[in-house]
Parts: sequence; structure tokens; C-alpha cells
Amino acid sequence: MADKLFTADEIARIHLRIAREVPTIYGYAMYGWPITDTNIAIKAAQNLNGWYTPAHIAALKAVANRVPIVWGFDCVNLTKGILWGCTCDETKKYGGAVHGAHGVPDYNANNFFKLCLSQSSDFSKIEVGEGLWVEGHWGLYVGGGLAVECTGRWKNGVQVTAVHNIGKRSGYEGRYWTKHGKLPWVIYSGQTDNVEPEKIELGSRIIRKNTQGTDVQELQQALIRLGYSLPKYGADGDAGLETITALKVFQEDNGLEPDGEFGKLSLAALKAALAALDASPVAPANPMEKTYTIIIYDVPEAETAAMLKRWPTAEILRR
Repeated sequence: MADKLFTADEIARIHLRIAREVPTIYGYAMYGWPITDTNIAIKAAQNLNGWYTPAHIAALKAVANRVPIVWGFDCVNLTKGILWGCTCDETKKYGGAVHGAHGVPDYNANNFFKLCLSQSSDFSKIEVGEGLWVEGHWGLYVGGGLAVECTGRWKNGVQVTAVHNIGKRSGYEGRYWTKHGKLPWVIYSGQTDNVEPEKIELGSRIIRKNTQGTDVQELQQALIRLGYSLPKYGADGDAGLETITALKVFQEDNGLEPDGEFGKLSLAALKAALAALDASPVAPANPMEKTYTIIIYDVPEAETAAMLKRWPTAEILRR
């Protein structure tokens, strides 16, 4: 069993403090490294995964040796660095982090997320302090529909962003994440952070594979109404392979290119199909399903048998 190092609120507050109060920059394989000429040279010599290109090195050198110190992190190394003890203390090497401390392994974002418990793609049940994952990237949920992540996008460093699976937030950049899960070194309260998801109007954007949101859920519900089955995941708001396959069949049935992307033409076809479905009259009762009483007088058995084939539920009365 992993040692518990923080409560969920504590680890969320540390991430928020670094995002809001500490100068940072994205530096691959850094977990709280002061940006100095020496440290840049060390990392450039390692050049892990070829990240240390001339452009990236130049960006790091532009903030090197500053006062106050600019700290380097990458996405998952922000959380790992905190779990290893980083507080961005200028008097301590790596801000207080000790590589591999507390049994926290040095894994990349994908493998680190595999360690998380209670993994889910249902963002209505997320708790503060949970890890966030999308292929190759990591963040931490800090509540109110917000995350802290270290990325080269937007502000190039540790920053607060919106979790678009829950909803867009005014003043914040953001992204859709694939899953969330609980870190084994964190104590969770069990209290779901109930944030109302933002309504995304169907047709306001192109829906393609891995798009998530309320518009995706509306599309899925419409496809199901029209008879395009989604048996495994249903209307879960996530445009996975099952949804895209059903969408392609719908497009082909309606004379559209089956490209699996829901845009203006597909929206028009969907509206027309739903309107036709809603306008279709109620099928009249099948007269063959009614119960008849047939009174027969001296009818041969062969003719009676023929009548029963035509009206199998009929009641025969002989006179």
C-alpha cells in the first residue's frame, strides 16, 4: 500500500500556488529545476526524446538565472516533483524534491496515470485532487471545473486551465481530457465536485473522434432515436469509435460522405431525419390482429380451415 502524503485539498492547493505565485516554464524531464545556464546544459546534453531543440533551448535561456528563479517542470513531473517534496524552495536543490522519494516512480504521463485508482471517463463524478489524463499529457483537478497543468501551450509553464469535459470557464484556456483517476498517495474525501457541465449547442462545432461534450451526447441520443444502436457506451458524451461508426452509417444512409465528422451537412440531415420521424403517422391497427366471431352454417371443414388461416384468432360458432 502506498504511503499517503497529502490530502486531496492539500495537493490541489500546492499545484494552485505554483501556478499562481511561482514563475515557471515548461522544461522536459524537469521536476522543479531552477532555470540556470548549468541546468540547461545538463538537460540539453541528455536531450531526452529529442525535446531539447535549438528553439526550446533558446526559450529556456531567455529566462535563465533570473531573480526570482524561474522553475522548470513538465506535465507529469509537476505532480511527481510535488510528491517527491518540491516546494520551490530556493535554498534547496530541485526546490526540495528528491528523485524517486516516497516510493513514487519516475514514469511518463501515460504510465503514471495507469497507477491511478477508480479511473473514469465520467467527469460528473470527479473529486478535487484527481489526476487528469489525455494521451501523452497529465494535469491535476483543483475544483470548480479547473485544472493545473504544465504545458508549452498558452502561457508556457504551470497554469490554471478549464476542464472542458465539465464546461468552459470565462478567462481560462482549456482542453478535453480522456479520463481522471485517484492518486494512490493522496487521501480523498469521497465528495464529488458537482460542477454543472456547460451546454454546447449541437452544430456549433465539428464533432469528430474523441470530441466530448453535451453536443456529443445530444448527437448520440438522436442517433439512438433514429435506430443507430450504441450498445456498449450509449449516450455518454464521448465520440468514441462506436459513435463515429454509427455516424458514418447515418451519413451513408443519407447520401453524405461517410467521413465520421459531424458538420453542417450532417446536422441538416439529422434535423430532417428527426423531423420525419416526429411527423410519421401512427401506424393503423392491423385488421388481422382483431378478434372476429364467425358464425357458420353447414360449412365444410376444409373451408373452415381456410377461414382460420386467414383469421387465426377468430372465434367459430357453428349453427
